[in-house]
Amino acid sequence: MQQRNSRNAQGIDVSRYQGKIDWKAVKEDGLSFAFIKASQGKSYRDKTFIGNAQAARAVGVLVGAYHYVDDSAITPEDARKEAANFVSAINSAGGIASFDLPPVMDYESNKSGLSKAALTAVARTFLAEVERLTGVRPILTYISCCQEK
Repeated sequence: MQQRNSRNAQGIDVSRYQGKIDWKAVKEDGLSFAFIKASQGKSYRDKTFIGNAQAARAVGVLVGAYHYVDDSAITPEDARKEAANFVSAINSAGGIASFDLPPVMDYESNKSGLSKAALTAVARTFLAEVERLTGVRPILTYISCCQEK
């Protein structure tokens, strides 16, 4: 992790696993942004997403949403369905314009054993569909699932 200084920003990513978050303390600790889990797979929605987004915004923390790509995403069609779930979650929280940061694709796992070409097809399709639906180019994070061991 980078050292905190005046030339870089520090932030966090959160989901329901963190429980109730003291957003005032987050802000007071010098963290300027948060990526909040919105969704996973084709239908899961993080139940803390909207509340965390509202609470973070209320104290001046910049907010972005992320989607965890499920291991069940093995085809481009699966990726489009996951993207639709993600964008629907974003829309339920006020729409893409209410977020300060671009949407994020969190692609961590490859338990399905997809080839690099198949992983790439899923990732590209998801990213393109999110951009098509929101008008905002998303960020891809955590691509270790795609690296050779």
